[in-house]
Amino acid sequence: MSTVGIDVGGTKILAVHLVDGEATAVHKVKTPRTGPNDVFDRVVDVWRKVDPEARATSLGVGVPGKVDPESGTLEAPPNLAGFEGTIHVGSALAKRTGRVVLVDNDVNVATLAEHRLGAGRGVDNLLGVFMGTGVGGGLVLDGRLRRGPRGLAGEFGHMVIRRKGRPCGCGLNGHVESYAGRASLERQARKRHAAGEATMLVELAGEHRMRSSVWETAINAGDEVAIDLVDEAVDAIVAGLVSATVLIDLELIVLGGGFAHRLGEPFRRRIERAFLKATFADSGVPVVRSKLGDNAGAIGAALLPLQRS
Repeated sequence: MSTVGIDVGGTKILAVHLVDGEATAVHKVKTPRTGPNDVFDRVVDVWRKVDPEARATSLGVGVPGKVDPESGTLEAPPNLAGFEGTIHVGSALAKRTGRVVLVDNDVNVATLAEHRLGAGRGVDNLLGVFMGTGVGGGLVLDGRLRRGPRGLAGEFGHMVIRRKGRPCGCGLNGHVESYAGRASLERQARKRHAAGEATMLVELAGEHRMRSSVWETAINAGDEVAIDLVDEAVDAIVAGLVSATVLIDLELIVLGGGFAHRLGEPFRRRIERAFLKATFADSGVPVVRSKLGDNAGAIGAALLPLQRS
């Protein structure tokens, strides 16, 4: 069966054409910062690029934030510029493509992909943690992706780890994402630079976004601000994982997303070591890297039509 999955993130839109479980074409573009209509136009562009013969009769789309899969709507995501109020993602894209469009949270679908085809294959109870512009989570229990009655199950990035802590992009304070999301890290780096601290993060990025590659370069060069902020990110992720595993009793943590992928195996090892030292009653579980990498969200989105068939 032929399906197309599209992962809409804060910095990029990535599409895959999935044929019998294999990604036969992949294409990505930068995410416009000019609101929903321009983003939807780019979604159509990447769909046409990976499926030029329009073989797929259904599209799956993953978007960041609170999603109602039944209506295909998205509620004001903090990491998509210009998206306000209730956005009718499914109907807008269905009109543009003439296809059935299924919509879900981006990290839910990435976790689904890792569970079915990736690092979590064969594991019935796992948490997917994906670090990119923000921090998202997806939860599989008893072999099923769990969304919860309000679509909030697995929202790891918005777990509170420090009351009255650093502001989060969602408008609240002290969340995991406040300390470990790339956008939040960038805000802190620029704040410290403006206060007089030297950092090559700003030199490398200039007025543009601090992409994951900028962070990798700065860390490898020994930049003190970059290292300090990533240390805080590790602490935030670990604090969230310790609480999650005690509450839910998991078997596996899958770590993914563009930021974690770029920082690589040393970053994963740091998180796992700190996590295992901090767990209660030997509740620690392995932390493994996403097997599907940057394509996990799009592959998971492509699985959505197969879930419904």
